Amino acid sequence: MNEHNPIAFELNKIQHAWLKEVAKNPQLRVVRLVIKPEEARVYEGFCKLESSPYGQMPEVFVTHLTNFEDEDTFSAAIIKDWLETFDNSAALMEELQKRNAAFTWNPKAYQQALEHGNGQPLDDTLLRMLNDFRQALPREEADKQLVLAVLPRQVSHMRGLKNWLTNMLKKGIPAGVKLLMFDHVGNEQLAIHERLFPGQMHSMHVPLELQNAIQKLAKSGNPNDPEIALRRCMFEMGDALKAKDIKRLHEWGQKALDYTQKSGNKGLFATAHIMYAGMLFYFKRDPQLPILLERGMRISKQGMQQGDVACLPLMVQFYGYHGAYAQIRKNFDEAIEWFIKQAKLAQEHQFNQQAMNGWYQAAELCRRKNTGRYYMVLEEAYLAGLSLQDEEISTSVYIYLLRDYYDYVHNKKIQDTIQKIDEKMGRLFGDNWKEEVDRIRKTRAPLMMPPQTMDMEEA
Repeated sequence: MNEHNPIAFELNKIQHAWLKEVAKNPQLRVVRLVIKPEEARVYEGFCKLESSPYGQMPEVFVTHLTNFEDEDTFSAAIIKDWLETFDNSAALMEELQKRNAAFTWNPKAYQQALEHGNGQPLDDTLLRMLNDFRQALPREEADKQLVLAVLPRQVSHMRGLKNWLTNMLKKGIPAGVKLLMFDHVGNEQLAIHERLFPGQMHSMHVPLELQNAIQKLAKSGNPNDPEIALRRCMFEMGDALKAKDIKRLHEWGQKALDYTQKSGNKGLFATAHIMYAGMLFYFKRDPQLPILLERGMRISKQGMQQGDVACLPLMVQFYGYHGAYAQIRKNFDEAIEWFIKQAKLAQEHQFNQQAMNGWYQAAELCRRKNTGRYYMVLEEAYLAGLSLQDEEISTSVYIYLLRDYYDYVHNKKIQDTIQKIDEKMGRLFGDNWKEEVDRIRKTRAPLMMPPQTMDMEEA
């Protein structure tokens, strides 16, 4: 690892904390890393590094990003991913044999269990597989503990994931095996009371200086490179914003425009405009804000015509920013039109999350400021999301649109649509899906695009 890399230095903090708090405690069965959402990539990097030949920890790490759909099928999904990974490791097995460190684990029994599972929970099978795998490690690894890092890319509902983890503890995670999972600071949903499983669980939080590390990394390199120059301008603008120094913000914003214009890269030049404009939303009366939005959108259009692929998602963003600017000026009908344009452009190009954000902004603004259009826009939003996959639904604002549209069709007694929404959301969130979505809406950070839009509208 390059110790001079600022991100590597932060990762090294995690390694030291693990050695101190976890590696010396073989009785542990579950380790919960409590992290901030913005730190997830660094912690995931720690798990992947330790799962590679370059790992520094004394345990054998295996990392899986298996999606969590429900507690009854999760173990089977992990087994499936594990076996696929093992099948793709033939070259490694041959290398071990050459070094007389043959790995004798036989996956056949677990392949058969998966084939004949018929949808039944395979928790016991997973635990048995982990134990067998650890015992089959080559001689020099035989005394090592096995750490399975379970980092689902998508989670349909956290309550089900906690139930799965609790059930694994109840069944008895084998000696020498640890499960590693992430939880979030201020929103810990996988915490299990220590008295239920004394001495088996450990939670740890490692304070990282990630923002400082990113800033150092962004400023390193050739200062004449327009991308590096833009990153430096971005951080300087951020510092000026924190200090509420509008003069300094304009100074670095103009530098960002100058650097990127010289590059001849339309996407980069448009990016500088939208970053600069985004900062100025905190100073909503600044005359430069609408100029930046208009000019940046024009540059994005030119880039799209020239085939610059970076300009299409920027155009989607500019539509949303125009909507937000109209909203804070209390031109609500104009704002609604911009958000709908944003949603339709994103939808046309399969930017599904951005499309749902646009529809949600338009529907919410209609609900509060133009009730005559509300249900029409809500229905358009509902129809726009019908093609979304389950994992896209569960992680987007479409769940709020479905919740609100459900109330509308329920009042209208449109039974076919009621049944479809009930089936879809019941599959994702359980029988009490309405209460679960209401809870998520209350606890999840509100959608703000750009920052502070709702607050500024009321100002």
